[in-house]
Amino acid sequence: MKLRFTIEPASARESRLAVVERAFTYVEVVVSASILLIAVIALFAGFSNGFAIIDTTREDLRATQVLTQKTEAIRLVKWSDLSTMPSSFREYYYPPSVSSGGAGTTYWGTISIGDASSIITGSPSYQNQVRLVTVTVLWTNYNGGKVSVVHKRQMQTLSAMNGMQNYIYGLP
Repeated sequence: MKLRFTIEPASARESRLAVVERAFTYVEVVVSASILLIAVIALFAGFSNGFAIIDTTREDLRATQVLTQKTEAIRLVKWSDLSTMPSSFREYYYPPSVSSGGAGTTYWGTISIGDASSIITGSPSYQNQVRLVTVTVLWTNYNGGKVSVVHKRQMQTLSAMNGMQNYIYGLP
């Protein structure tokens, strides 16, 4: 029996070892796939949260627009008509689409007219000629589609019998 030994060239042996050393083990692949999966889930959760924040901000901005619209309208109302104003109202996020059902969020509002003595300090002569008008808006959005979150915004203005400029600038 004759044994034969062959000696591999060093470059061939090194190239085979280099191929073996470059491969990944199963554990390394599973760990890297898990890290990638966690990163993708965090990315989509961030997108979802970002879109929810944008929606809430848009609804809040629309509420501010509704409040401003109502307070500006109150400032144009004559003193004699102030007491006959409706005490409640309803506005929509996108009013032109009410008929098609795509108006979005509904804003429910109230207007209350009260005495301005809590704001006007002292007892000036014009105190009975000024009213404090408070406009409040409520709306509901749904967090994650299941939990309802009620939001409330409020704005106040003063309405004077002879116009604000007479009381502010001291004109007769």
